[in-house]
Amino acid sequence: MLTSYGSRSSREDLVQVIRQVRNRWRLKIALRGAAVMVTASIVAFLLSAYGLEYFRFSAPAIITFRVLTYVALTSLLVWSLVLPLSRRVSDELVALYLEEHEPSLQAAVVSALEESGKPNVQSRTDMSPTLIRRLIEVAVEKCASIDSGRTVERQSLRRSSGVLAALAATSMALFLFGPGYLRHGLSALAFPARSVEAASPYKIIVAPGNVTIARGTDQVITAELIGFQTEQVELYSRSNASVPFEPLPLVTSLEDNQYEVMLFNIGEATDYFVQSWGIRSPVYTIEVVDVPFVERLEFEYHFPTYTGLPPRTIEDGGDVVALRGTEVRVRVIPTMDTLAGRLVMNEETILSLDRQPDGSFTTRFTVEANGFYRIDLKDANGVMVTASAQHTIEALNDQPPVVGFSKPGRDITASSVEEVFVEAKADDDFGVQALELVYSINGDDDEVLELFNDPESALHGVSAGYTFFLEEFEFKPGDFISYYARAHDSATTDKPNVGTSDLYFVQVRPFGKNFLPAESQAGMGGGGGGGAESPNALSQQQREIVSATFNTVRDRGDYTDEEFRENVVFLALAQGKLREQVQTLLSRLNSRVANTDPAFVEISETLPRAVLSMQQAEETLQTQNAKNALPPEQHALQMLQRAEEAYEDVRVAMGRQGGGGGGGGQQSAAEDLADLFELELDKLQNQYETMQSARQQLADTKLDETLERLKELARRQEQEAERQRLRARGQPTASSSSGASQRALADETEEAARRLERLAREESDPDLMQAARQLQKAADAMRRAAANPASNGMTDASTALEQLREAQNQIEQEQAGRLERNIATALDRVEALADTEREVTREVAQLDQDAQVRRTQVAPLMERKDRMSAEVAGLERQLDNTSADFRRDEREASQRLQAAADSIRKNKLKEKIRYSKGVILGRRPEYSEAFEQQIGADIEELRQALTEAQAAIGQDPADQWAEALEATRNLMRGVQSLEQRVGEVAEQGEPSQQGDHQGQSQSSAQQDGQGSSGQIGGGDRADVPNLGGGRGNVRPDRWNVGLDQARQFSREYRERAMDAQRLRQLLEQQGFTVENLDAVIQALRELDDQRIYADADEIVRLQTFVNEGLKRFEYRLRRENESEDTNALFLAGSDEVPSGFRDLIEEYFRRLSQEEPGS
Repeated sequence: MLTSYGSRSSREDLVQVIRQVRNRWRLKIALRGAAVMVTASIVAFLLSAYGLEYFRFSAPAIITFRVLTYVALTSLLVWSLVLPLSRRVSDELVALYLEEHEPSLQAAVVSALEESGKPNVQSRTDMSPTLIRRLIEVAVEKCASIDSGRTVERQSLRRSSGVLAALAATSMALFLFGPGYLRHGLSALAFPARSVEAASPYKIIVAPGNVTIARGTDQVITAELIGFQTEQVELYSRSNASVPFEPLPLVTSLEDNQYEVMLFNIGEATDYFVQSWGIRSPVYTIEVVDVPFVERLEFEYHFPTYTGLPPRTIEDGGDVVALRGTEVRVRVIPTMDTLAGRLVMNEETILSLDRQPDGSFTTRFTVEANGFYRIDLKDANGVMVTASAQHTIEALNDQPPVVGFSKPGRDITASSVEEVFVEAKADDDFGVQALELVYSINGDDDEVLELFNDPESALHGVSAGYTFFLEEFEFKPGDFISYYARAHDSATTDKPNVGTSDLYFVQVRPFGKNFLPAESQAGMGGGGGGGAESPNALSQQQREIVSATFNTVRDRGDYTDEEFRENVVFLALAQGKLREQVQTLLSRLNSRVANTDPAFVEISETLPRAVLSMQQAEETLQTQNAKNALPPEQHALQMLQRAEEAYEDVRVAMGRQGGGGGGGGQQSAAEDLADLFELELDKLQNQYETMQSARQQLADTKLDETLERLKELARRQEQEAERQRLRARGQPTASSSSGASQRALADETEEAARRLERLAREESDPDLMQAARQLQKAADAMRRAAANPASNGMTDASTALEQLREAQNQIEQEQAGRLERNIATALDRVEALADTEREVTREVAQLDQDAQVRRTQVAPLMERKDRMSAEVAGLERQLDNTSADFRRDEREASQRLQAAADSIRKNKLKEKIRYSKGVILGRRPEYSEAFEQQIGADIEELRQALTEAQAAIGQDPADQWAEALEATRNLMRGVQSLEQRVGEVAEQGEPSQQGDHQGQSQSSAQQDGQGSSGQIGGGDRADVPNLGGGRGNVRPDRWNVGLDQARQFSREYRERAMDAQRLRQLLEQQGFTVENLDAVIQALRELDDQRIYADADEIVRLQTFVNEGLKRFEYRLRRENESEDTNALFLAGSDEVPSGFRDLIEEYFRRLSQEEPGS
């Protein structure tokens, strides 16, 4: 140590330097030891974590690695930190350490320490105190020059600190981004106080664990894997401690990472555990006791009377799935004799069980709502014990009838002197009681026509025809009839189910001018101008709003309050936007309408009335009263259509007075107004078409997604049906969740049905609605299959699969209809191009010869050429995309579409249109006109290619045969039902009062349910059953058909004759001889004569001839269309034939077919 030589300050400074150097030396040792410890800890942690993962974090592995890790790290800590830091270091060693790292000190510090450590100056003779003091001062000064030793080991300290930081970062990265077992290993090692069970990340949670059950019952064992996933999970069980555990594989459950298995008929105490991936659960015990338990449940379903369904027996029941209102008669067979029992529903309703002489129990209940039930039985001590599992009760809703129109099935236009025939159809699972036609004239009060009402017959399928004789109404151009159909099913509940169709319109257009009578049912194109030139943009949008409002009111029960509010708000916004557009158009017209064509004065007077009605409808919608908004909406539609018809009159008149070349001063104002009106309508038309195109693309996408979803559902249902088949044959499966998985599949199918139904309503597509109904039937059948694991469940599962496939086929047919729609759209675009090109050619021919004057005339032509070029480019892309989309399903049409697209490229149509701009500007008019004619010829070639593609749709012979056969059956059923109704009306002799303007309506009711083999009403039909009740029961002396009735009947027979004529054309294309059908067509045409209805004998003769002729023709056509496997053995129904008997039966019929006749 330093003595008191020298000044006290110098001595203290030297001591401070030595202390600082000693601390830095110790810091170096600490950092180096820490780096060693961290490195060793990381290595030990990685090795331990890998070892724990290798041994699946078993309890012995966790304990072993904990001990090894902590022992190794403790030893290393002592060696690298504790021992080095605990060693004492003298000042002289520190000075030597300093001198070694700072040679510039030249041993000054060592000398100062050495001299200052000797005895006091009084006892020394070799050195004076002043020299010693000066020696210490020099040492302090030299230490100051090196920053008091702070530079010693600076690089080493920085290096050690960097190593520590890198190790810390590496550790953090491994912990955050490394494999999961590293984090689990750190958790297991860093917290030794935790139990080994809690430290393990891998567990198998087993349910029910330790449990006591009744002897002879089944038990479901579920295992949930925590922390890992694997496909192989096994249950090990034994009923005797002296025998080894036997493995049994578990199957996946509905829940993620869960597995299950069913242990059947457990009669002894059983130990079990679950093991997978080296992870093993604790050992559990199933104790068995002798208590009464339900051995089997038997059900007898008695469906509501209106369904007409016979009772259905379920021999091995459990869950109850039945139509709401079904009475379920329950029979309980216990495992042992007991005195009493009860059925507990929803923990509230208790039904006592009636004991039968054979020891079974019976009771009954009615399915009213979803719920649960269980069976309790009394044990030997007189205590009620739970004797069954908790079973579900699912009440299936009776869906309302599906209602639509087969004719015309769309909005149409008709002149005021035409006859408009509409045919409504209604289908219901359990029978249609009534079918009504509801129509309104220009939005006035609804008129209800009862087309069919027969509570006794309860037909599954009903069709009804009605003819509007428009000449009996005082219609003006622009007026309309809105109509829809409404059907009631045969349910006897307080509130029968009511199905309502979409809303359709018949718009009255002028007769003559540029309209032709044959266009009466050509759709809402407007008549002569074609879709692209029809000035109906305003009415189209208003018609959409009316239909959307009607659908919102009709489907109110399907919406939540929030959804209904959002829909009505959207309707109000749409109505407000259209009103603003009409007001803008009106303000522009009013500013220029004075002293012009009277037609524009009429338009300017009509549009304000439309605006007023739209404003009233908008205000009503804002109050969330959608139903009361319909009348003003329809009145606005009437006014808009009248304004458009008035404008069409102006266009026709202007066209007759000289075309588009200019005109005199008296006509210029009207032409300017016409241009203004057409410009505004073009803007609205473009907006409407853009919105419609986007909506159609969205609907197509949804339909494609639905189809893919149905394919997946069908695949899974096929697996469920196979599982049901194995269970029905007594072959147990490893899965006990067939009922649960089948219910889950039913839920998914029902959700798909709801989405498809919503899409069908948005698109007003009855075929999609029928597909949605098929999906709902499939979901109901799935629920029945889930509730009945025996042969009945197998039948229901197969039925669900068939209904899924039928829905899938219907959607695929809908996709095929998309091709026809796309080609029709392309044709419309080509027709518009052709019209534009003709106008351009005409205007080019009228250009001035002078180049300077011609340049001022061609500016509009240049803009039109640019639009034509862009339209051709878009058309080319559409054709390429459509051809690619349908290359697999419609090969012939796809190839012709591709040829049409290739014709655009081959003829360089886009380039010619662009080049023609320069030709018009720089060449003589004669050359320009010839060039334009060449462009027109190329467009005509494109139109011809698209026409051929359209004709190639559905050219598959199998599809055409099926179409012809279905058309024949529909015609036959329609004729038979019409025959029946004629006889009934003739016998009654009293015309029905169905409105102020119309006479007797016709209703044609036929039994639905025809299968692919030609069955009607579920019967086995080698011949078509006779549905005609009139011709055989009405005597000629009681024959009385009124004039109105005769007119309606003859009109419907005319429709049937046209159907037969279309069928004849279809069959002629297939090379099928149709001579017999010609005679039928002639007889149908004779029945079109109203005078014949006064002759009962002649009516009966013609009806009999038509009916029998169609029967023979349908039989011949069906035989022609039958496939080679017609005589194959089919098994149906709930009675499954064992495979051995199936083979014997097939062998029996095979031998019969090989025997010689008469042998």
